[in-house]
Amino acid sequence: VTALSRGMRYWGHLEKLQKRGVHHWACNRTIAVDPVGGLLSETTGLANCSNFTNRNNSFDAVVDFSSKNADEMKQAIKLLKGRVGFYVFVSNHGVYDVSKNLTHSQGVLFESDAVRPGREVSPLERFQLKSANPRGNDFLECEEELLKQFNSGGFPFSVLRTANVFGPRENTMRYWLLHLWVRSHIALQLPMHLDERLLETPITMTYTPDIAQAVARLVAKAREEECCAEHVHGEAFNLACEEAPNQRSLYNYIAEPIGLNYVETVEMSHNKSVVLYPEIVRGPLDQRKALEVLGWAPTDLQKAVRSVARFYDRVMLDTSKYKRERDLMYAKCKKMLGEDG
Repeated sequence: VTALSRGMRYWGHLEKLQKRGVHHWACNRTIAVDPVGGLLSETTGLANCSNFTNRNNSFDAVVDFSSKNADEMKQAIKLLKGRVGFYVFVSNHGVYDVSKNLTHSQGVLFESDAVRPGREVSPLERFQLKSANPRGNDFLECEEELLKQFNSGGFPFSVLRTANVFGPRENTMRYWLLHLWVRSHIALQLPMHLDERLLETPITMTYTPDIAQAVARLVAKAREEECCAEHVHGEAFNLACEEAPNQRSLYNYIAEPIGLNYVETVEMSHNKSVVLYPEIVRGPLDQRKALEVLGWAPTDLQKAVRSVARFYDRVMLDTSKYKRERDLMYAKCKKMLGEDG
């Protein structure tokens, strides 16, 4: 097993992998630009990773968590041509923000809903839709590049679309910040904010260990360890807990394992509220395809929240580990609190 990353040592991930015999190749995947804005894709990004380019390694499967745009995906496709048996791209539910209006009234987002509008809308409308969520547009362009190469005889692939990701050792620290706010909001007299525009918006959550489970099931099918590879080739799968709480319910989920009997909330206007979830308001995701095709089983949201609460509480109490991560969290807390802090 080989892991390719910049080598940032958050949460001790790198050390744990190396203790298990995993090879690590340090590489920055960002493609630089020249003074006039041209891409330096022949000398930077993956092309500058000597361990990757100077060896003829082939890979049974590649799991890509780090392609941020179409150019990085194109570079990966070019350098992996003829070297990979199966490719898994971890995408994001932001792709639905840049897709055309739903053609059904089911109240959920199916994988087939990630389709760009065609000639039925004007070029200006298509451009405005892309601008609605630039990150979601980048993810969808990555998916489109994979599909294009697959349809041209390239390597098989699958896409996993996550929702609002949370879990232990999650690098954005967004959920950890919310956990701390819920834990301390009564003592600090800082009630939890409710965005008045999103009071009943369902929030779809993805628990990080569930992503690993889905990757393992995908690879097993792709390698014919389980039936059947053709069921996953070129397919996308939504990954999310089956429960989709609104803002108030999510706060209650987080409060329960902390031991809080109630959560103080205040409704605020959209431009004044500090609401960490939802990131994407279009949804929720439908998970039935992953359940039926992969035999995937998402963790119950209450159980997942309880597990994550225990982890972050231990991190706050055990000062012998994760000092850098705690310092980053304190800085985020200070920035969020602003003048109130």
